[in-house]
Amino acid sequence: MKFQRDGFVKLEGFLNAAVVETLLDRVEVEMRRDTVDTLKVDSHFNRAKYDFESDKTDVFELLEQPYFQEALTGLTERDLFLTFELCFEIEKNVSKGFPWHVGVQSFGFQFAEEFGCTLWAPLHPVDVDGQRGGMAYVPQHVVSGELVYQVELPIVSTLKAKEQAGIRTSVEEYFAMRNGILNSPAMLEILENHQIEDNFEPGDALLFNKMVLHKSIMLGEGDLPRRAAYVMRFVDAGSHYDLERAQNLEYPVKQYRSGFFAYKPLTRQHIEIAEAGAANGDVISNCAYFDNRDRRILRCRQSPPTG
Repeated sequence: MKFQRDGFVKLEGFLNAAVVETLLDRVEVEMRRDTVDTLKVDSHFNRAKYDFESDKTDVFELLEQPYFQEALTGLTERDLFLTFELCFEIEKNVSKGFPWHVGVQSFGFQFAEEFGCTLWAPLHPVDVDGQRGGMAYVPQHVVSGELVYQVELPIVSTLKAKEQAGIRTSVEEYFAMRNGILNSPAMLEILENHQIEDNFEPGDALLFNKMVLHKSIMLGEGDLPRRAAYVMRFVDAGSHYDLERAQNLEYPVKQYRSGFFAYKPLTRQHIEIAEAGAANGDVISNCAYFDNRDRRILRCRQSPPTG
């Protein structure tokens, strides 16, 4: 199966026009709230929003659609639990998006070896031979992102050791270590040689697991001024909370939160789960941080309850 081999699959026409319109409205409402200023300053995105605040009734109704449940659980062969919604908007000839990466931040509350995946739905057309503005991704059987999850903890311990030795570090150094693994000249040559880009129409979606290396593609010259995308993050409904990994993601927040260029995190979802009462090893789908937990679960056919 393509998804099991490559780690991703394009779902053509997965969302109908009414759902696309609902998601466009939802994304616009969220992006009008306080956005992540550091992303815009760094030219990654025009606007972005983590931690959706809007009522999720429409989203839960979508999750409850049989076709939606059967497609995602059938492809992943497991029960899934919706953790977070996100949205990103890139501006023509301006926004760089993210370089090669995996979802270390988005899946930083889960044990690295446990399953997680993303449903990415661009809400405007992506034309590979025109303006582009989509994503590129590399099949996991060619290069897997597993190493990036493995080195996240040693990155923090390395920075701590330098600080203890009297060597001052910076948030720029932290992210240079995180991003440098995949964006070195040698690795860039390999990834770009094997990257895949697809065309998308509104309603198409990409499902990919958390080990798939991917990057943003700049929106070039053309009629479309901006391209927005809606994102859902899912984890295996039986996966567990990794407090150590969450605390490591908090390291730059605590270490670099003062000074002229104080670090402002994209999100604190990872540690907020613990602040809401979760302990290390707790089943994520049972954590009190998440409301409407039953409505967040996609169950395989005849699958027993998770607990």
